[in-house]
Amino acid sequence: MQEIKLESIETKLFKATWSLYEGSFPSNEKRQLTTQEKIFKNQNYTALCYINSKNELIALLFYWKFDNFYFVEHFAVNPEYRGQSYGTKILNDFLKDKNNVVLEIEPVCDEQTKKRLEFYKRLNFIENSYKHFQIPLKKEDKSIILTLLSYEKAINNKEYSKLHEMMQENLAIY
Repeated sequence: MQEIKLESIETKLFKATWSLYEGSFPSNEKRQLTTQEKIFKNQNYTALCYINSKNELIALLFYWKFDNFYFVEHFAVNPEYRGQSYGTKILNDFLKDKNNVVLEIEPVCDEQTKKRLEFYKRLNFIENSYKHFQIPLKKEDKSIILTLLSYEKAINNKEYSKLHEMMQENLAIY
């Protein structure tokens, strides 16, 4: 499996990655293509895709670096490759040299969201107790309550306030 950094919406790999992105997240949890093009210019943002030896897309991982936090904004495995441990391998590789990794998931409300939480808990993510609202990624979106997970340790109030402030400054780009 090969990790590739995406730097433009003009590449063939980006088009396949965007298709996976579009099919993996609800409308209120994803941005528009024109906005995605803008954030590629932000030095704090990284968009990665993972391919196999046949150049088939396995997964995407989009994240931000905010001071001492890494915020995994989007992570998805191609449905053809789910259940084959690719998600676990990709995230374990990502986490091995990083501290203070956080991500958001929907609150548990059904079997799928329960499985998602269990997946992240197996990777040593911890639920934080903050009432956390996602930063809207499009003007017309409303804030939604999401569960904030952090890797290996809960984040304290001061850290959470700083993180949320940085998220507001960087993510609400239309």
